[in-house]
Amino acid sequence: MVAEPTVPHGTDGAHPGGGLFPADPSLPVARPLPVQTSGRLEFTARCPECSDWHRHVSLGEKRGPCGTRYRLEFKTKLKGAA
Repeated sequence: MVAEPTVPHGTDGAHPGGGLFPADPSLPVARPLPVQTSGRLEFTARCPECSDWHRHVSLGEKRGPCGTRYRLEFKTKLKGAA
């Protein structure tokens, strides 16, 4: 008889949860505005540190030209939504 393999379910810091690539909750958030250029869709956002507008080609964790790290993400909840 072959024994069934077991997988430990301990919480020894293996994966804290939050999806495949969890975002760093300590990073400030910048809200993007979509910009349609002639070749692609880009996103612009006001930097939470220097207050300049930075442009990026995707959402997620970014480093602006000023060196500030932040999360570029849309607001996910509507006010008053049930």
